[in-house]
Amino acid sequence: MRFVTFGKEKRLCEVPDTWVEAEAMITKAMAYHEGRGGNTAQRAVASAVAYGMFGEKWMCADPTQALMFLMQKICKKKGAGLE
Repeated sequence: MRFVTFGKEKRLCEVPDTWVEAEAMITKAMAYHEGRGGNTAQRAVASAVAYGMFGEKWMCADPTQALMFLMQKICKKKGAGLE
């Protein structure tokens, strides 16, 4: 894991360096859900994983667009072995 700063306010965020760390972050985040704010915490984790594993150029402000991009890549790879 490493820390990066982003935004005008120079916020600090922990991002993964390995796929094992990325999976652990996502698995932990899937266990909780904010009642009032929707999936805010889960979106933050997904963004941190995307930044850490793929770099800033692959981040997406809209979670629906990010999901569409991911599904498109899986479909192009004919399921990517997920069957």
